[in-house]
Amino acid sequence: MAREDVLITADQLDATLADVDLLDVRWRLGEPAGAGRERYLAGHLPGARFLDLEAVLTRHGEPIEGRHPLPDVDTIEAGLGALGVNGDRLIVVYDEAGSFAASRAWWVLRWAGLNVRVLDGGIDAWTGQGRPLAEGATLDEPADLLLTLGHLPTLDADRAAAFDGTLMDARAPERYRGETEPIDPVAGHIPGAVNVPVGQFFNHGRLPDDALLRQLLDHQGSLAAYCGSGVSAAQLVLAGAVIDRDVALYPGSWSAWSNDPDRPVATGEH
Repeated sequence: MAREDVLITADQLDATLADVDLLDVRWRLGEPAGAGRERYLAGHLPGARFLDLEAVLTRHGEPIEGRHPLPDVDTIEAGLGALGVNGDRLIVVYDEAGSFAASRAWWVLRWAGLNVRVLDGGIDAWTGQGRPLAEGATLDEPADLLLTLGHLPTLDADRAAAFDGTLMDARAPERYRGETEPIDPVAGHIPGAVNVPVGQFFNHGRLPDDALLRQLLDHQGSLAAYCGSGVSAAQLVLAGAVIDRDVALYPGSWSAWSNDPDRPVATGEH
């Protein structure tokens, strides 16, 4: 893959707006339920439909599965079908500064075999060039689609524990080191993981250039990534795809690992 197979610019989107299925995926960790949809209703890219991360791009099970385990195929098919997406057209997803929802949406939909791009820079790239927003909800006729899962590589906890490449922890350094843990039951990281904070993978809201991405992902062997709950780590998978480097995702991430008392925990720099 290359950058143009993963990302789309605001100029490119504007030129093809009528020919894509455009999905607004605005979401932030810890905000009240429905807050992203409220921002969507207040102003969104023309023609965009709202894709609810919590309802379609994840499911909610036992704590040992993590906070955002992957959805089943019926959930994805029903959620996209209700938005009029039938899988025949390019899908473009976008979010906003400070969110990783678009990379999670890109990952889940690619995992389900769909053709997807992320709007580089999100809604801010669109409005920053003076382009208009629409208000209210965009509705389409429901559609049918048939998907299969497993088109991108994943790890479960056992495979993460035994991973023989470089397992990247995308969380902030203080969480990786175990100095603080604001959400999950145990502080620290998976033994053997290296800290590759996701904040490095933004440049004024956009993905950095290829040279910097190669530097950030300059690790030995196969690559895999995890974060708190499998959302922000998808940004590392997205970055890898831009420079044609595969990165497997551990969807359960630290929220699943730390809820299993039998899993070892490391602290500090290593």
